[in-house]
Amino acid sequence: MKKKGAFARLSTYMLRHKLIYSILLLVTLFSIVLDLTMAWFLSRITDAAVRLDVEAFTGLAWFGVIFLTVAGINTFLSVYLKTNISAKIRNELRQDMMGHTLALPQSYFDRNHSGDLLSRFTNDNQSVGEACGHVMMDLLRNPLLAVASFAYLIYINWLLALICLSVGPLLFLTGKIFGNAMRANSVRVQENMSRTTAFLNDILGSSMVFKAFSIERRLQKQYVEYSESIASGEKKKARIEGATGAISSVLGNLTFLLALVIAGWFVAKGSLEVGAMIAFIQLMNYLVGPFSVLPGLVASMQQSLGAAERIFEVMDAAPEVEVLPEQQMQQPDFNVLQLADLSFGYPESEKQSLSKVNLELTRGKQMAVVGPSGGGKSTLFKLLLGFYKPDAGEISINNQAIAGMQLEQLRSYFAYVPQESGLYTGSIRDNIGNGRPGATEEEIIEALRQANAYDFVMELPEGIHTDIGEHGSRLSGGQRQRLSIARAMLKNAPILLLDEATAALDNESEKMVQQAIRKLMKDKTTLVIAHRLSTIQNADIILVMENGEIVERGGHEELLAAEGRYFELYNSQLEQEAVEEGQYSSLGGESLSSGGMAPLKQETAVAGTL
Repeated sequence: MKKKGAFARLSTYMLRHKLIYSILLLVTLFSIVLDLTMAWFLSRITDAAVRLDVEAFTGLAWFGVIFLTVAGINTFLSVYLKTNISAKIRNELRQDMMGHTLALPQSYFDRNHSGDLLSRFTNDNQSVGEACGHVMMDLLRNPLLAVASFAYLIYINWLLALICLSVGPLLFLTGKIFGNAMRANSVRVQENMSRTTAFLNDILGSSMVFKAFSIERRLQKQYVEYSESIASGEKKKARIEGATGAISSVLGNLTFLLALVIAGWFVAKGSLEVGAMIAFIQLMNYLVGPFSVLPGLVASMQQSLGAAERIFEVMDAAPEVEVLPEQQMQQPDFNVLQLADLSFGYPESEKQSLSKVNLELTRGKQMAVVGPSGGGKSTLFKLLLGFYKPDAGEISINNQAIAGMQLEQLRSYFAYVPQESGLYTGSIRDNIGNGRPGATEEEIIEALRQANAYDFVMELPEGIHTDIGEHGSRLSGGQRQRLSIARAMLKNAPILLLDEATAALDNESEKMVQQAIRKLMKDKTTLVIAHRLSTIQNADIILVMENGEIVERGGHEELLAAEGRYFELYNSQLEQEAVEEGQYSSLGGESLSSGGMAPLKQETAVAGTL
């Protein structure tokens, strides 16, 4: 997108606030009038001093008081309105971008790094907001001031030099007065930004979870609350900066005017020589100053337009839905899931991840999918949940093709337990409640009981209201996974998808999680990606996938008896576990040889847990 396009699109946001911009334009034009009035005022003081007209200073003094008051109010309005409009547009951009991002397909999140998205939400958004407020108005004001000053300079015709008293001490005092308030407000704004950034990081890093549970609307509402809290702090910042700028302006002008009045009074009395006309110097400053800052303003605007392009790149990405899906509360009926000649390859890959996959999973059955990494197991789950569309073949539920279903309807059939728990910053109650928004506290507690999570949750200082930290960082891996299972239990969907839910856990945590999984699987149709083959021996059917194809299928005993690929995988894993156990035992003084093991038969199989 060209920068002209970016500015045109920004204009649509700015036009929403035509009234504020109209007032700001009048305030800006009036500020130029005030600057020229200052030059005229200086000219009158100088003339009075030259004429030794002491009586004229009474009227000029009163005019100066009125001028300072009006100038202070105008400066406050200018700073406040520019900062306020900047905050409003940033707020609207954040919310629009969030709503669009939640509607993007899973393929977008697979292609784009969450950190880059986060930067567009924060740094780029800040830059664009500044452009719509201070930068743009300064780009308008400075050339107009220069033109008006040049016209007045021609009218005056000559120049004298004058050195004004420094206003540094007075400005330093102003900074001390407002410094604490500004610093405290900045801390609150940064805290709100930090919480919002953490929330964003959780969402953008676990898109499969919010899509699987169809909680996009809930997350959008929560994000709006975070965004509004940031906007509130920024508006307060506008008031503080406006007051600081107004007082600083009044003090600076007062110091300068006092010096001129005093000098003029002495000139009128004949005790001080009259210099050249001071007004010309003031106008020369107005002429030179704008041109000195113009290059910096142009560079800042260009940078902001580049940031706007990055934001609009996200908002231009094709969404998977036009309206954010709403989680269906009623559990759908389920009879059969069928895949017919299903094939799929990722756009950036020349190799197919799935090739002519056929399977049928009926109500109440348990199916396990095993095989080496890259075999297509996780891709199968992504297609079932509608994250990608197959290149060929068809997926149907109850003999209805999922291609004709709304996404919220499709995903209502599934409860998803990922390998990583996919928890968000917030309380345990909020995270479990994502399974079924609107669930009562009693229902949430019952889900925790079923997931073997109730005891450890109740031992926490605030129980289910305990903040679990970023991605559940304040909990152990097993605790996080049990909360993920509780979330799936609360959803109570007919088909359960388990994506290596215990792969990253230690033995003790795995036992607790497996117990919870068995409760979750009760009366459910289950499709599980298995990491430890010893845990899926009781599955009704086991699929062995390699290179996107199902190379074997059958029950545990049947596949072992065939001594094919499953037999090799199963015995290889048992050997590895035996080696690891032998190494662990040897540390305790009990040597267990791991060498020279004969191929293991099914008699060596441990009791299954699935």
